[in-house]
Amino acid sequence: MKIIKKIVKSILIVIGIIILLLLLNHLRLNISYLINKSHYKETYLTQGNINQYIPQGLTYSSKYNISIQTSYNKKHKVSRIYITDLSTNKLIKTLDLLKSDNSINNNHVGGITTDNNTVWITNDYEVNEYNLEEIVNTNYKSIKSIRDTKLPIRGDFCLYKNDTLYIGDFFLNPFYKVPNNNPLLLAYENTSDYKNPSYIISLPKMVQGMEIDKDNNFYFTTSFTYLINSKLLKYKNVLLEKPSTYKLDNKEYKYYKFTNKNLISKTTLAPMAEGMYFKNNKLHILFESSADAYFPALPKMKKVIVFD
Repeated sequence: MKIIKKIVKSILIVIGIIILLLLLNHLRLNISYLINKSHYKETYLTQGNINQYIPQGLTYSSKYNISIQTSYNKKHKVSRIYITDLSTNKLIKTLDLLKSDNSINNNHVGGITTDNNTVWITNDYEVNEYNLEEIVNTNYKSIKSIRDTKLPIRGDFCLYKNDTLYIGDFFLNPFYKVPNNNPLLLAYENTSDYKNPSYIISLPKMVQGMEIDKDNNFYFTTSFTYLINSKLLKYKNVLLEKPSTYKLDNKEYKYYKFTNKNLISKTTLAPMAEGMYFKNNKLHILFESSADAYFPALPKMKKVIVFD
C-alpha cells in the first residue's frame, strides 16, 4: 500500500511540474511577444477564428488589392474563405467553399494562392481551383470550384510564383506519412497535370507557409502547437544548384534540397505562424493562435503582422 501511495505521489509531482513548466512557457512567450512587439506592425484582423474555425492560408491579389484567407472547421463543417479589402483593411465578404459537384468542402483547408486569375486551395490530398473574378464579384454566400484534383502528396500549403505552382506537405511523424518520411515540395510549371510535377524539392519539417522574394530567395514559416515558437526560414535559391533525382510513384524527377548550407537566416516568431504573402516587398504573416479553439494559446496574434 505504501508503494502505491509513493507511486501516485510521484506521478502527481511529475504532472504538477509539467503543468508548471507549461504555464511558465506560456508566460515566457507572452512576455517575449510584448517586448518584441515594436518589431511587428499589426495590420488587419485575422478572420475565421470563432465557432471552431481555424485560420490557415493567406494570399494576395495585386489585381484587386485584396487578401484572401482560408479557415477550416474542427467539427468538419464547411471550410471558408475571407476576402479583405487592403485599401481599407475591412472584410468584404465570407464565402463557403463548395466542390465542383456542389458538395461542401469540409476538409482541412489550408494553403491558398493566386495568379490573379485562378485561386488554388489545397487540403489534405486534394487541390481545388476557383475563379478569382467570380470570388470577387459573386453575391452568393458560397463559391463552387471549377476543378478538384487528387495530389500525390498532402497539400498543406501552396504558392504560385514565377509561372510555377508549388504545393508542399507539412509532415510531422507520426501524425503525417509521406514517402520515405521526407517532406516534399512539388513544383508544377504545367497545372493541367498534378500527377507529374516538373521537379521536386526536399523541405524542412513542419512548414506552414511559403513565399519567394524578388531575388528568388525562398521563405518558409514552420510551427507546431501553441507551446513552441514559430520560425521564419530564409533560403538561397536551390534551383541554381545541381539536382539529383527522386522517385515518386515509380517515376524519377529532378530533385533539390533545402539544407543548412543554403539557409540564409532563421527568425523566431510567435507560435502558430501560418500562411504569408509579399506586398510592396513586405512580408505579411497570418497566425492561427487567435482561434477560440486554441483558447490557452499565448500570445493571441489577432491581426496579420507585417515586417520588412
